[in-house]
Amino acid sequence: MKSLPAIAPVSALLWLAPVVLAADPPQDPLWRKAVTIAAANSDWVPGLTITRSEVLFRGKPEGTHEFWQRSKPGPKGEVVTETVKVLEDGKDVTKEEKLETPAKPEKKADKGKGKKSAGDGKSGGGGNPFDPDVQDRVSLKPAHQPKVVEGRDCAGYQFELKNAGGPLFRGTAWLEKQTGVPLEVENMTMDPLPDKRLKSLVMTTRYDTTTNGTWLVKSNVTLTTVSVLLLKANARTTITFSEHWKKAAGTNAMGSSAAPPQ
Repeated sequence: MKSLPAIAPVSALLWLAPVVLAADPPQDPLWRKAVTIAAANSDWVPGLTITRSEVLFRGKPEGTHEFWQRSKPGPKGEVVTETVKVLEDGKDVTKEEKLETPAKPEKKADKGKGKKSAGDGKSGGGGNPFDPDVQDRVSLKPAHQPKVVEGRDCAGYQFELKNAGGPLFRGTAWLEKQTGVPLEVENMTMDPLPDKRLKSLVMTTRYDTTTNGTWLVKSNVTLTTVSVLLLKANARTTITFSEHWKKAAGTNAMGSSAAPPQ
């Protein structure tokens, strides 16, 4: 299957009422709870990430590429990733792929920043609206209708996240009404798109909480339209995250005593 342009995580939403531009961080109490929860769980890293990319024709898959990666703490606390399985249209091509992409440590710029690296799934390629460091660039407008996500009653917030010199992210965040736990970021778009061959990109990310209250990224689905010369194709990328482990803050992650989430 021909490779698709790199996907970074959202079709512009219709803003039916004035949006309050955030010179200061949003003060909505439920949103502030969500930001606090995200900050408290920023050190959890998915141990297993499975990425399945499909080229769609009339809504049906015509070509698939499946990429399995495991992560673990390195000797200096860095995140080390390794490719463990690659399938191309069902054929196992792991050996060939691993020769090209050996295990590698996390970039220095990502060390100590919790889940802000591209592989963690929470950032959406830099579009994480719950990141405490970007709250002065987030604007909110409450959604008119509630929604049930995974059996939990949620309040919605249409958001804009402006990045200095970078893309503008828009989407709808759904927070559990009682706790403020973020459960979904729906239909997130970015403007401009990261690749000139991309004509549209919409991403939805789901989160979950464990029995001990740990908040983790669960899955992420991105729908794109790609145009190359006179050809146009639709694609769907589904990423699932599991087997999370906790990075040790300021210490050697190999010696961390953090228990796995339950």
